[in-house]
Amino acid sequence: MKVVKKINEPVWEREEVILLVENYFRTKYLPSYKIDEEILGLSKFLKYRYEKINGQTASETFRNFAGVRMQTARIRCLDPDTDLHGMQGTRLQKEIVEEYLVNKNIIIEEANVIYKKYYSDKYRI
Repeated sequence: MKVVKKINEPVWEREEVILLVENYFRTKYLPSYKIDEEILGLSKFLKYRYEKINGQTASETFRNFAGVRMQTARIRCLDPDTDLHGMQGTRLQKEIVEEYLVNKNIIIEEANVIYKKYYSDKYRI
């Protein structure tokens, strides 16, 4: 029997978590199907960003819909407006959520800068 070793995905970087946090707070009151559309768009953008930075195609599992959705659930557990506590956020997620709660405009602006930095006709801002 052949053993397939799972390839670990890279740790989430600050730019990625900023986009994740901004996306969560911007969409949290939308209907679930709209949130899913936004998560799918974020997933595509994160793959595009990875490819732009690394000059190679991202793996099928890299920042895929399911992974981004799971990370969104972690952010949701850090949201003081919810009573969810099932998942733990990472240190970086906690830091950026705190920054957002102190001054959301700074994180929103950082997200806009990140989108513009990697912008392509394939993706909207």
